[in-house]
Amino acid sequence: MRGEKLSDAITYDKLHLLKRDFDGYIERNTVKVDANLPVFYGYVISALESSFPNIPSDAYDEFLDSVTFKVLDASTNSGDFEFIKKVMANAIRFKKNKDAEQGINIVVGLKLLKSGDCIHALNYLKKYATLDAKLGTAVAYCYYVLSLREFKAGDPSTKNHRPGEMELFARELMLTLAKGQPPVNQLPQLELDDPAFLEKIFWQMVVVALEWFPSEKWFVEIGLKNAALTGNAEMRKRFLDMGAERFYNDIHFLREMYYYKLENRDAAGAAGIVNQLLKQYPDQLEPVYLGLKLSLLTNKKITYHSFRKLAITRGMPSHIVELFDFAFDLLSHEQKEALNRLNDFETEYPRFKYYATALRYLAGDLTSVEDLRVKKARKTLLDSIDFFCLEELNRKKVPEFPAPAR
Repeated sequence: MRGEKLSDAITYDKLHLLKRDFDGYIERNTVKVDANLPVFYGYVISALESSFPNIPSDAYDEFLDSVTFKVLDASTNSGDFEFIKKVMANAIRFKKNKDAEQGINIVVGLKLLKSGDCIHALNYLKKYATLDAKLGTAVAYCYYVLSLREFKAGDPSTKNHRPGEMELFARELMLTLAKGQPPVNQLPQLELDDPAFLEKIFWQMVVVALEWFPSEKWFVEIGLKNAALTGNAEMRKRFLDMGAERFYNDIHFLREMYYYKLENRDAAGAAGIVNQLLKQYPDQLEPVYLGLKLSLLTNKKITYHSFRKLAITRGMPSHIVELFDFAFDLLSHEQKEALNRLNDFETEYPRFKYYATALRYLAGDLTSVEDLRVKKARKTLLDSIDFFCLEELNRKKVPEFPAPAR
């Protein structure tokens, strides 16, 4: 592979395959790896550098982090802190970035957390708690587990106990996360082969935090983001319901519920949310935009023209209205009228000629005799217009149109 220039996607796939090879080797030869750590890490570095001579330093270090987690996870010696120190020393010795210890500390802390050693996990994880919401909730979980032990050591018959020191630490950290609003699933060290234990901890702590601080909506927001990123439909529905119940007048949660209804083909439910948004936000453009989008899906002329009139009244940019006109005619099987509108759009807005060209190809596919081709073209058309319009509205700062947490 030396001398090849690989795209990022190909490089990632090949790195993943190499990682799987090492995972299998570690599982089959745990005792041998533990007894010969310098030799093993030398073997890892040799394979990595020969296969990926131009690998970026970050990817190089992340690969070592993932291998290190696997070594600790597979080893029967991971409860021995002298062994852990040897693993860390060997991994850090070969890393390239100045903050080499950060990744190793995180993977060591996560391994200790997975094995139930919250006390020692805290030593490795707590200073990185605000880098990622999932890591932060893991640290808060350590404090919370220790607080339960602290409570059991007292009077177990006390129902309304005062929070102990460890529970106060957990509460304080969850509030710090809500205030700082770190991203979720952004640290490469969190990309574990078996993330189930970390997922369980995340959901437990977010739910507990909502019991502690029921008016803090960030916990619902971060829950929705994580559910979308991990494809957890059950938790997404649960947190949508929670957000709608607790923050029923908040446009963020109503927006998320609208998209959820659309994905589940609940047009009536989506229409109800649009009507609620129109009443609660009579001066904003977003509810009208969502109504236009819904009317494309339901294909009802009276509904579409009602929202179109509202859009013009509230100042929606004319090129967006014209795009919706084109799409509505096309989806109503008025092909000639739709293409005339597209020609007018291209003439009036020559800067969007590239987009008009792409839309013509989609319009052609929508007249195909192949059902599958028509279905794909329809979805692509709707997604494309939605993406284009949201980008344009954000660029013009016509109040913000953030994307849903999908």
